[in-house]
Amino acid sequence: MYSIRYPLRSPIRRLPLSERIPDGMEVWLLELDVGLSVPDAELALLSAEERAHAQRFRRQEDRVRSVATRAALRRLVGARLMLPPDQLRFVVNPYGKPRLEGEPEIEFNVSHAGCCALIALSTSGPVGVDIECEERVLNAKNLEELAAYVFSPLERHLALQTSKDFIQHWVAKESVLKALGLGISEHLQSVSILPRDDEAYQIAHDSPEWPEIQAWRLPVSDGYAAALAFQTHDRASTQGKSREVSRQTSWLPLSSLEPCQDRGASPQACDHSVRQIDHA
Repeated sequence: MYSIRYPLRSPIRRLPLSERIPDGMEVWLLELDVGLSVPDAELALLSAEERAHAQRFRRQEDRVRSVATRAALRRLVGARLMLPPDQLRFVVNPYGKPRLEGEPEIEFNVSHAGCCALIALSTSGPVGVDIECEERVLNAKNLEELAAYVFSPLERHLALQTSKDFIQHWVAKESVLKALGLGISEHLQSVSILPRDDEAYQIAHDSPEWPEIQAWRLPVSDGYAAALAFQTHDRASTQGKSREVSRQTSWLPLSSLEPCQDRGASPQACDHSVRQIDHA
């Protein structure tokens, strides 16, 4: 167990993943007490840019989530690389997704919401993760506006009737776009996330230059929805059952599937309802 000392409600724990997910993938769950302050020792692990980013949050709980998650990330990655956490150097891509400087041995992604945070680590290639509170209430008008902004034409036939349905769909889509390293708002309708009967999602898009990608539901705390996505550059390199899943859940061309009718709503109608995404 890693020794992490900021305000945790319970010890940081590694989530169980399906045996069909390739080796080299880890997801860690933090359950935070966001009413407590983060110790100075944890702040000292962060870079000046990370501390400045956290200080820009107006609310105490947002600052705690930001600092605690980034400190935990540094400790986990530092332990894997056998480096002091405060010596890790991060860079960002044009869309703001962070990665280790140079040629990293580990890819990572984080997400936080409410009192929970997720940290995904991968030695198998780029990864994306998202967690959201399921209890967030969206009225029918907001759901319709958000669906018009978020859903591709192919997704608009999905029977997502409740806020919980929408949030469960959203975490899968955001995790996929983060794993691809793309801007969220610019590419929401470029990819379709289609549910399956198991833990995995089917992914459809019309971008053959994109790498193979899988997305999976994650078993997180009650009241939350979460998903993990990761690139699978070479299907032949995946062993056993995970190779079969790669065939089942890899991208499909949108043109091979029948879209429904466009509702005709404009993205501008609900742009204010979509929060800014923190790739980190």
